[in-house]
Amino acid sequence: MPFLVDEELCRRVLASAKGASGAQAGLAARDLAEEIFGREDRFVTALADSPVPFSIELRQAGAKNFVVRSGLIYLHVKSRPNVAVIAPPHFVTDHASVPAFLRGIVPQSGAHSAAAVLHDWLYAVAEPPKQQTRFRKERFRADRIFLEAMRTSGVGASRRSLLYRGVRLFGVMGFGAASELRFIDPAAPDRLIDPALFDKAALRAFTILPRPDQMEKRKR
Repeated sequence: MPFLVDEELCRRVLASAKGASGAQAGLAARDLAEEIFGREDRFVTALADSPVPFSIELRQAGAKNFVVRSGLIYLHVKSRPNVAVIAPPHFVTDHASVPAFLRGIVPQSGAHSAAAVLHDWLYAVAEPPKQQTRFRKERFRADRIFLEAMRTSGVGASRRSLLYRGVRLFGVMGFGAASELRFIDPAAPDRLIDPALFDKAALRAFTILPRPDQMEKRKR
Protein backbone atom coordinates (compact mmCIF):
# COMPACT_ATOMS: atom_id res chain seq x y z
CA MET A 1 0.00 0.00 0.00
CA PRO A 2 2.22 2.81 -1.24
CA PHE A 3 0.47 6.19 -0.90
CA LEU A 4 -0.44 8.51 1.94
CA VAL A 5 -1.88 12.02 1.64
CA ASP A 6 -1.27 13.90 4.90
CA GLU A 7 -1.32 17.66 4.78
CA GLU A 8 -0.10 18.24 8.35
CA LEU A 9 2.92 15.96 8.05
CA CYS A 10 3.95 17.37 4.69
CA ARG A 11 3.61 20.99 5.79
CA ARG A 12 6.10 20.26 8.54
CA VAL A 13 8.66 19.42 5.88
CA LEU A 14 8.63 22.97 4.56
CA ALA A 15 8.33 24.51 8.01
CA SER A 16 11.36 22.54 9.22
CA ALA A 17 13.42 23.18 6.09
CA LYS A 18 12.80 26.92 5.94
CA GLY A 19 15.90 28.64 7.22
CA ALA A 20 17.47 25.37 8.37
CA SER A 21 20.76 23.82 7.33
CA GLY A 22 21.07 20.28 6.00
CA ALA A 23 22.56 19.14 9.31
CA GLN A 24 19.72 20.60 11.36
CA ALA A 25 17.12 19.05 9.05
CA GLY A 26 18.83 15.67 9.28
CA LEU A 27 18.24 15.57 13.03
CA ALA A 28 14.52 16.24 12.60
CA ALA A 29 14.12 13.87 9.62
CA ARG A 30 14.53 10.74 11.73
CA ASP A 31 11.69 11.75 14.05
CA LEU A 32 9.50 12.41 11.02
CA ALA A 33 10.39 9.00 9.55
CA GLU A 34 9.32 7.25 12.74
CA GLU A 35 6.02 9.08 12.65
CA ILE A 36 5.37 8.30 8.97
CA PHE A 37 6.16 4.61 9.24
CA GLY A 38 4.11 4.50 12.42
CA ARG A 39 1.08 5.44 10.30
CA GLU A 40 1.63 2.66 7.79
CA ASP A 41 -1.90 1.33 8.31
CA ARG A 42 -3.17 4.55 6.72
CA PHE A 43 -1.32 4.08 3.43
CA VAL A 44 -3.59 3.19 0.50
CA THR A 45 -3.01 1.31 -2.74
CA ALA A 46 -4.87 3.79 -4.92
CA LEU A 47 -5.55 7.51 -4.53
CA ALA A 48 -9.33 7.79 -4.39
CA ASP A 49 -11.76 10.16 -6.14
CA SER A 50 -9.39 11.32 -8.89
CA PRO A 51 -5.87 10.60 -10.13
CA VAL A 52 -4.64 13.77 -8.43
CA PRO A 53 -6.64 14.52 -5.25
CA PHE A 54 -3.52 16.00 -3.68
CA SER A 55 -3.12 18.81 -6.24
CA ILE A 56 -4.92 21.77 -7.77
CA GLU A 57 -4.55 23.29 -11.20
CA LEU A 58 -3.45 26.88 -11.64
CA ARG A 59 -2.23 29.12 -14.42
CA GLN A 60 1.09 30.89 -14.14
CA ALA A 61 2.54 33.21 -16.76
CA GLY A 62 0.11 31.84 -19.35
CA ALA A 63 1.17 28.21 -18.83
CA LYS A 64 -0.82 25.41 -17.26
CA ASN A 65 0.85 24.10 -14.12
CA PHE A 66 -0.24 22.16 -11.10
CA VAL A 67 0.43 22.92 -7.45
CA VAL A 68 0.71 20.22 -4.81
CA ARG A 69 -1.99 21.10 -2.32
CA SER A 70 -1.79 18.60 0.53
CA GLY A 71 1.53 16.91 0.01
CA LEU A 72 2.11 13.30 -0.96
CA ILE A 73 4.03 10.47 0.73
CA TYR A 74 5.03 7.36 -1.19
CA LEU A 75 6.32 4.16 0.41
CA HIS A 76 8.99 2.71 -1.87
CA VAL A 77 9.61 -0.92 -0.94
CA LYS A 78 11.96 -1.70 -3.84
CA SER A 79 14.90 -0.43 -1.81
CA ARG A 80 16.72 -1.74 1.23
CA PRO A 81 15.85 -0.35 3.66
CA ASN A 82 12.36 0.69 2.55
CA VAL A 83 12.06 4.46 2.16
CA ALA A 84 9.29 7.05 2.32
CA VAL A 85 9.46 9.70 -0.42
CA ILE A 86 7.77 13.01 0.40
CA ALA A 87 6.60 15.74 -1.99
CA PRO A 88 5.52 18.76 0.12
CA PRO A 89 2.63 21.18 -0.45
CA HIS A 90 2.89 24.33 -2.59
CA PHE A 91 5.40 22.72 -4.96
CA VAL A 92 4.77 23.59 -8.62
CA THR A 93 4.81 20.69 -11.07
CA ASP A 94 3.64 20.04 -14.62
CA HIS A 95 2.92 16.39 -13.78
CA ALA A 96 4.27 14.42 -16.71
CA SER A 97 6.46 16.57 -18.98
CA VAL A 98 4.83 15.35 -22.17
CA PRO A 99 5.35 17.32 -25.42
CA ALA A 100 2.12 18.80 -26.77
CA PHE A 101 2.16 16.61 -29.91
CA LEU A 102 2.18 13.44 -27.75
CA ARG A 103 -0.59 14.38 -25.30
CA GLY A 104 -3.19 12.59 -27.41
CA ILE A 105 -1.34 9.37 -26.55
CA VAL A 106 -0.03 10.23 -23.06
CA PRO A 107 -1.84 13.07 -21.24
CA GLN A 108 -0.06 15.19 -18.65
CA SER A 109 -2.22 13.81 -15.86
CA GLY A 110 -3.81 10.45 -15.19
CA ALA A 111 -2.93 7.31 -13.25
CA HIS A 112 0.73 8.31 -13.57
CA SER A 113 0.22 11.72 -11.92
CA ALA A 114 1.32 10.77 -8.40
CA ALA A 115 4.51 9.18 -9.72
CA ALA A 116 5.20 12.19 -11.95
CA VAL A 117 4.85 14.64 -9.04
CA LEU A 118 7.23 12.57 -6.91
CA HIS A 119 9.70 12.42 -9.80
CA ASP A 120 9.52 16.18 -10.38
CA TRP A 121 10.22 16.77 -6.69
CA LEU A 122 13.20 14.38 -6.64
CA TYR A 123 14.67 16.22 -9.62
CA ALA A 124 13.91 19.66 -8.11
CA VAL A 125 15.75 19.06 -4.83
CA ALA A 126 18.69 17.23 -6.40
CA GLU A 127 22.13 18.79 -6.16
CA PRO A 128 23.99 17.22 -9.09
CA PRO A 129 27.32 15.87 -7.83
CA LYS A 130 30.38 16.77 -9.88
CA GLN A 131 31.50 13.14 -9.98
CA GLN A 132 29.77 11.59 -13.00
CA THR A 133 29.35 8.10 -11.56
CA ARG A 134 27.52 9.43 -8.53
CA PHE A 135 25.47 11.77 -10.73
CA ARG A 136 24.29 8.81 -12.83
CA LYS A 137 23.46 6.74 -9.74
CA GLU A 138 21.43 9.49 -8.07
CA ARG A 139 19.48 10.29 -11.21
CA PHE A 140 18.92 6.58 -11.90
CA ARG A 141 17.51 6.16 -8.40
CA ALA A 142 15.00 8.98 -8.95
CA ASP A 143 13.95 7.47 -12.28
CA ARG A 144 13.55 3.98 -10.80
CA ILE A 145 11.36 5.35 -8.01
CA PHE A 146 9.25 6.98 -10.74
CA LEU A 147 8.97 3.67 -12.60
CA GLU A 148 7.99 1.69 -9.51
CA ALA A 149 5.51 4.36 -8.37
CA MET A 150 3.82 4.14 -11.79
CA ARG A 151 3.63 0.36 -11.50
CA THR A 152 2.03 0.50 -8.05
CA SER A 153 -0.37 3.19 -9.36
CA GLY A 154 -1.68 0.74 -11.96
CA VAL A 155 -0.16 2.45 -15.01
CA GLY A 156 -0.13 0.03 -17.95
CA ALA A 157 3.13 -1.51 -19.09
CA SER A 158 3.29 0.30 -22.45
CA ARG A 159 2.60 3.78 -21.01
CA ARG A 160 4.91 3.07 -18.09
CA SER A 161 7.71 2.12 -20.45
CA LEU A 162 7.15 5.17 -22.66
CA LEU A 163 7.24 7.62 -19.74
CA TYR A 164 10.24 5.97 -18.14
CA ARG A 165 12.20 5.94 -21.39
CA GLY A 166 11.30 9.60 -21.84
CA VAL A 167 12.84 10.67 -18.53
CA ARG A 168 15.91 8.50 -19.10
CA LEU A 169 16.50 10.01 -22.54
CA PHE A 170 15.53 13.64 -21.98
CA GLY A 171 15.48 14.30 -18.23
CA VAL A 172 19.16 14.92 -17.63
CA MET A 173 18.99 18.70 -18.14
CA GLY A 174 16.29 19.08 -15.48
CA PHE A 175 18.06 17.08 -12.79
CA GLY A 176 18.89 19.58 -10.06
CA ALA A 177 18.17 22.62 -12.24
CA ALA A 178 17.45 25.74 -10.17
CA SER A 179 14.39 26.51 -12.32
CA GLU A 180 12.72 23.26 -11.18
CA LEU A 181 12.43 24.31 -7.52
CA ARG A 182 9.27 26.43 -7.45
CA PHE A 183 6.71 27.04 -4.72
CA ILE A 184 3.43 28.92 -4.80
CA ASP A 185 2.86 31.46 -2.05
CA PRO A 186 -0.34 30.16 -0.37
CA ALA A 187 -1.24 33.73 0.57
CA ALA A 188 -0.98 34.85 -3.07
CA PRO A 189 -1.56 31.92 -5.48
CA ASP A 190 -0.37 33.91 -8.50
CA ARG A 191 3.04 34.50 -6.94
CA LEU A 192 6.05 32.23 -6.41
CA ILE A 193 7.96 32.02 -3.13
CA ASP A 194 11.64 32.88 -3.36
CA PRO A 195 13.34 29.45 -3.42
CA ALA A 196 16.37 30.99 -1.70
CA LEU A 197 14.37 30.78 1.54
CA PHE A 198 14.95 27.03 1.48
CA ASP A 199 18.23 25.19 1.76
CA LYS A 200 18.29 22.40 -0.82
CA ALA A 201 20.23 20.15 1.53
CA ALA A 202 17.52 20.62 4.17
CA LEU A 203 14.78 19.80 1.67
CA ARG A 204 16.68 16.70 0.53
CA ALA A 205 17.00 15.55 4.14
CA PHE A 206 13.21 15.29 4.32
CA THR A 207 12.65 13.92 0.81
CA ILE A 208 13.78 10.28 1.15
CA LEU A 209 13.38 8.88 4.67
CA PRO A 210 14.59 5.32 5.42
CA ARG A 211 12.50 3.02 7.59
CA PRO A 212 14.03 3.58 11.07
CA ASP A 213 13.88 -0.02 12.31
CA GLN A 214 15.65 -1.33 9.20
CA MET A 215 18.35 1.31 9.54
CA GLU A 216 19.02 0.15 13.11
CA LYS A 217 19.36 -3.46 11.94
CA ARG A 218 21.92 -2.43 9.29
CA LYS A 219 24.05 -0.65 11.93
CA ARG A 220 24.35 -3.79 14.08
